Amino acid sequence: MQGFITLRLLLVVTIIMIISAGIIFGCLPDRDPAPAIFTDDESTPEQAEDLPVFEDSEGSIDDETADDLEDQQDEEADEEDRGQLSESGEETMGGSSSAGNGESGFDRDSLDVIADGDYLLALVSKETTLKSDYKPSDLQRIPSYMNSSHTTIYLRAEALTKLEQLWEAAEADGVNLLRIRSAYRSYSTQDRLFSDYASRHGEAQANRFSARPGQSEHQLGTTVDFGGTSVDFQAAYADTEQGRWLADNAHLYGFVMSYPAGKEHITGYIFEPWHYRYIGVNAAMEWKQSGKTLIEFLETKPQTFQ
Repeated sequence: MQGFITLRLLLVVTIIMIISAGIIFGCLPDRDPAPAIFTDDESTPEQAEDLPVFEDSEGSIDDETADDLEDQQDEEADEEDRGQLSESGEETMGGSSSAGNGESGFDRDSLDVIADGDYLLALVSKETTLKSDYKPSDLQRIPSYMNSSHTTIYLRAEALTKLEQLWEAAEADGVNLLRIRSAYRSYSTQDRLFSDYASRHGEAQANRFSARPGQSEHQLGTTVDFGGTSVDFQAAYADTEQGRWLADNAHLYGFVMSYPAGKEHITGYIFEPWHYRYIGVNAAMEWKQSGKTLIEFLETKPQTFQ
């Protein structure tokens, strides 16, 4: 009899242990899948064009921001100009010829073709286009300490040298610029990006935050998107420590914010406080003193078209 009781006790204890183990292991979180691994030691600028593009400027916003813009355009449907009002309530587009070509019926043949993309002051706008086969010949790989994404990104040699100086100056001021999210981008990559945005948000809407192929400053190889914060590709980036430092100091190293707040009617694009283009130190200093948007400043400089 005593043996039977002991056997029952052992059975009860075993059942309790099995149930307890189930509860414990059932509460443990599932392991995250292994992250994708990108190798970049064998990449070249040509190969980099075909890498997946996860971020963008002139196409660097997330779907939520794009949807907000789309809703905003619906509210403006009764306005005579569909380009009226940006995120910050800007005036109707059309104040400058540079802001056009946001509508369907886009005619690429009517654009001025930029003769030399290597020219640091080349006017890249919605009225001009880079050639589809234009690609800088002096692209250099951005070092890993500026780029933690494990993808290989490139910038022209002079621009990269000044970017490294800018980076060091920010660190000396106690500011960690964190990472470069995007740099050189080919015509074909921009074509894929814009087509994707247009298919999801409509052509006119997409062209407020994404450049058509040939009209992206990224193709110049002198433009970068800064990031690494919790508000990348958002207007709130301007209020971060990084955004404020860049707005105050980037021009000292030749970099200019292309699309400032309240100027969509001139630039054709929404506010992008993360997007900076290198135009040379002397030109950037002159631009700063002018008080103009970059596109207005470049319109005052000699331009050669084919």
